[in-house]
Amino acid sequence: MLQRSLLLFENSIRSEHSKKMYRYYLDRFLEFSKIKDYDSLVSLDIDTIQMLLENYVIYLKGRKLKAKSIKNYLNGIELFFDINKKTYYKRVLQKLIPDGTKEGNDQPYTTKDVQMMLEVSNTKREKALVHFFASTGARPRVLLDPVLQMRHLYPLADGCKGVLLYENSKDEYWAFLTHEAVKVLDQYFDARRQEGEYLTSESPVFANNIRVRGQKKVKPLTYGRLRNIMVKILKKSNVERIKTGYRYDKAVYYGFRKRFNGILKMNNNVNSNIAEKLMAHKRGLDGVYLKPTREQCFSEFRKSINELVISDEVRQNIVINERGKKIIELESEKDKRIDELEQKQKFYDEQIKTLYSLLDKTKS
Repeated sequence: MLQRSLLLFENSIRSEHSKKMYRYYLDRFLEFSKIKDYDSLVSLDIDTIQMLLENYVIYLKGRKLKAKSIKNYLNGIELFFDINKKTYYKRVLQKLIPDGTKEGNDQPYTTKDVQMMLEVSNTKREKALVHFFASTGARPRVLLDPVLQMRHLYPLADGCKGVLLYENSKDEYWAFLTHEAVKVLDQYFDARRQEGEYLTSESPVFANNIRVRGQKKVKPLTYGRLRNIMVKILKKSNVERIKTGYRYDKAVYYGFRKRFNGILKMNNNVNSNIAEKLMAHKRGLDGVYLKPTREQCFSEFRKSINELVISDEVRQNIVINERGKKIIELESEKDKRIDELEQKQKFYDEQIKTLYSLLDKTKS
């Protein structure tokens, strides 16, 4: 039977991914404390709880963990005590945590970096994943919280697709796939169908195929497997990454996110508030009250497609097509202008003809 303290703790967490991570950190603290179970942990007095927490922070510092990592370890533990109405001195713990240092992860991938990743991606799933994160700039948990399914994909103009992320949660928002990303994703879907998978609206967009007694059982791609895939791609691609402390300047996922953010923010034609929405940022009152439609968000996204696509050839084709459209528009405008001039000339000719007719009548 699930202990009540743990039941309260797990029911206070909405995200399944966060629940797993918080439970992991809580279990590590339980092991460190040598307490037999969760209910025993909350039965301790204030001084004992505080001592255990302080000792744990000192232990984590001794492992040379940086400030942010220590805070991540404490998040789940603090929530456990908070939800079980146990008092402890959080400010004291914060004072024990070392000052933050430069953490890295502040550089975006370049388009060349992403091209190098695609060159070493051996499977259609790997290529589709790279394109997905490059096109959406999304956090990795969008695939699992809740599971991203086929029904969350919506066809849009120019071969693009909308992606509904975090459906039915307060974090729900629209992201978009370029026509280039859609083409690669469709190739991945076709490969799955050829392997015998029957895709439905409930099928995961990215699957983790596991064979059970000879039968293929399709499950969503797990976070652990996703990270293994992306780290493998990065290592094989030889993308230049500089070690900064315990991290690299280009993060596994956030390198895509920072590239996406930079492309949108540096485009003066893109509405800055909607750019924040496409990043799933909540900024000021606009973050609360601004509720753009899918079409409005897509309209802003389209303005940056030229920079978001990965292939130089695709980008050149976009430029050529845009120039072609511009020429057609100019030709149309020219024809319209000529028609207007011809109509005006015809009107003037009629006026002159009428004037001469009146003069003739006056003379006679």
